[in-house]
Amino acid sequence: MADVMKQVVQDILGGNKTVISRQTSNVTEDSESDSSLKQIKRPNYQALKKDQRLSFVEENTTSSTRNSNTGNEESKRHNNTSLHPKQFNEDSISKLTSLTLAQGNIPNRNIYSRENNSQNKMARIIGQTKNGGCVWFFPDLPKELIGSFKRPLNSASVGVIKMPECLPSYLLLINEIIRNNQDIKFYLSWSKEEGTPFTAELYDDNADRLGKIMNDIYQKINRRSLKQYETYTAVSPSSWLSKQLNLNSSIDAIAFLEGIPYYTGIVLMDSLLKNFERNDFDYEVNSNYLLLKGNYHVISKLVTEMKKEAARLVAQT
Repeated sequence: MADVMKQVVQDILGGNKTVISRQTSNVTEDSESDSSLKQIKRPNYQALKKDQRLSFVEENTTSSTRNSNTGNEESKRHNNTSLHPKQFNEDSISKLTSLTLAQGNIPNRNIYSRENNSQNKMARIIGQTKNGGCVWFFPDLPKELIGSFKRPLNSASVGVIKMPECLPSYLLLINEIIRNNQDIKFYLSWSKEEGTPFTAELYDDNADRLGKIMNDIYQKINRRSLKQYETYTAVSPSSWLSKQLNLNSSIDAIAFLEGIPYYTGIVLMDSLLKNFERNDFDYEVNSNYLLLKGNYHVISKLVTEMKKEAARLVAQT
């Protein structure tokens, strides 16, 4: 019995050893298993997630930095082109220089004004007429030339008319000028003799006024020179005009026909004398014009008839 118990105890003890051995073996296996498991690289998801988060943050930070740098570069470029003080000053100076240069090229009005004044003071020929006449204007004569005219001058402007023959229409023109500008002085060379040239000098302290008058005179006498003949009428002629034409101061009106030869004037008077009473008017036949004088109403009728007859006679030549 004792042996049995002893055997049992020994078996139990032996079994425990087996168990222990097994446990040890299991532990060994477990440790080997653990070692082999340890050798398997299992992913650390938390670490990976952390790395991903950090990577995302870094990328965002880098992108933001890059965008910021790009924006800064664009801003710098923009500032360099528009707001940079140095560039702004250079551009401003450049524009100001261009403006100054442009202004420097603008013609000086004062220079032009002086040139115009200088040109306006120059003596000149206003024009020549078809029949050989001429009109001159001397707005500012030097002292050395003042004695070149018919009347002594102080500091006056001078206008001159020179025509190849004396016609009464020139007297009408001078008479109108001195009547409207009584402070204008003049010299006149007039004669009824055939072939005598007509000369008139006008003197005025107002050069601008005299310049306009001389231009107007030229226009009128030049138009007259373009016509073969022309009629003129003057009502109540002035004492000066009557004196030049040797007329009676009590004459009511005068009329004359210019541009016809002496004998053509006689033909015209032959027609008029046969159609009108001689007591109602008087006449003069001159080398280059026919003069009528008398009552205004009678003279008006005579002029109408004279124009018709003159047109007929001219058409025959």
